[in-house]
Amino acid sequence: MSSYSFETTMKFKNRGDMEKAEDWINANIKGLWALEFLGMQEEMSVDTGMRSNVLKVLFKFGRKEDFERFRNEYVLGKPSSAPKAAGKAPEKPKGFFARLFS
Repeated sequence: MSSYSFETTMKFKNRGDMEKAEDWINANIKGLWALEFLGMQEEMSVDTGMRSNVLKVLFKFGRKEDFERFRNEYVLGKPSSAPKAAGKAPEKPKGFFARLFS
């Protein structure tokens, strides 16, 4: 049996939202992952006072990098951190003509 060391729980308003999360994981996660449906829960909106059902889902990841990427990019909506640009290349010493015409 596979071991999943990193877990996060999310709530979704409908099945379509949960499927979007699954699609994102399929497209972006390289390691092992699993989804466990925990059930439905009725919540009351603070703003409107109306009740709505939400789906409670547990996502499990085998790699820390995958868990952090899902949490940061999908859950928190932070843009992916692009690879850091290499430092500025050291300047070449100016040659004779470069010094002459500068």
